[in-house]
Amino acid sequence: METIENNELTAERSLEIITEQIEQSRKAVSKSTGQALYVAGISMMAMSIVIAITNYLTKTPLGHLLWFVLPLVIIWAQKKNKVREHAPVSLIGTLVGKTWWTFATFTLVFFLITIIWNFVAVRLAPDAYMQLRIRVTPIIVLLMGMTVTINGHILRSRWLVAFGLIAGIGTCLWEWMGISQVLFTRMIGSPSELALVTPILHCFTYLLFAFFGMALPGYLLKRQSL
Repeated sequence: METIENNELTAERSLEIITEQIEQSRKAVSKSTGQALYVAGISMMAMSIVIAITNYLTKTPLGHLLWFVLPLVIIWAQKKNKVREHAPVSLIGTLVGKTWWTFATFTLVFFLITIIWNFVAVRLAPDAYMQLRIRVTPIIVLLMGMTVTINGHILRSRWLVAFGLIAGIGTCLWEWMGISQVLFTRMIGSPSELALVTPILHCFTYLLFAFFGMALPGYLLKRQSL
């Protein structure tokens, strides 16, 4: 009789231990994924501010070249702020990280191609430059919205899916149709001042995407692990 009771207690205790281990692993994964997203989002927000200030001081859009440094900044920041507790390798964390690195790769390559194309177009066909040039921001925000939406599905976050769809498609159309330029042309009236304000507005757009698409979800994931 005692043996049966001991076996039952042992089975119950084993189940409790397994449940505790699963919960601890889940929290560790959430904390690790959340920390990575949070640090990447904060890094991108900081870079957006630095680039906006650079564009304002130089009165050119050359500050956008600093985006090529962003992956290095994110890697450095994540190593400096890494989670100390051992976190098991998880499919969710891997997928979230891979989607953002895929976005970064596509964006930086597209940005480089655009710079080369626009540089050649303005010199070979200056009269038709406005028709030949490639506009960067609409494509980037569309790719960013798609990445946020995919992450929303991975993390099972409905509000993140909705934000990615609405912000990605909406901002792409907004930029593609040049609504910002039309509004600021009526407000400012000066083409030179408009050319100065536009790159700064783009930085503000990227900052909002970084906050709602990366930093905020990362922070919420970290809170879930507490």
